[in-house]
Amino acid sequence: MAGSGAQSIAIDECMALAYVGEIAKEHHIGFIGNFHVSSVLFEETEDPTADVHRCMHEGKRFPGYVFGLGGPLTRQISISRLEAAVAAFLTRRGTPGKETVERDQCPEGTTLQSKEER
Repeated sequence: MAGSGAQSIAIDECMALAYVGEIAKEHHIGFIGNFHVSSVLFEETEDPTADVHRCMHEGKRFPGYVFGLGGPLTRQISISRLEAAVAAFLTRRGTPGKETVERDQCPEGTTLQSKEER
């Protein structure tokens, strides 16, 4: 994928950032990923703040790294855990004071529900 002529690649949560970072660096391309969507937002087995810090710490070693989700948001999630992840990212990035996340609506027009709200 890296040698296909693309300017950047997106990776899922199963790929190691360091591994992909070395490949992207070799091919002079950017890459985006790999916040653990499944374990942080769906299964709730990992801490959102810790995973943001993991991504940012590992990714900063490589030029062209962009923090991003390592998978789609395909089912109901804990909004509070997503808000915690966004707040950790904004704080780590140096944008304090913008930690509030507005709750968007699903395409069908229904509001996302956190586990606490269900």
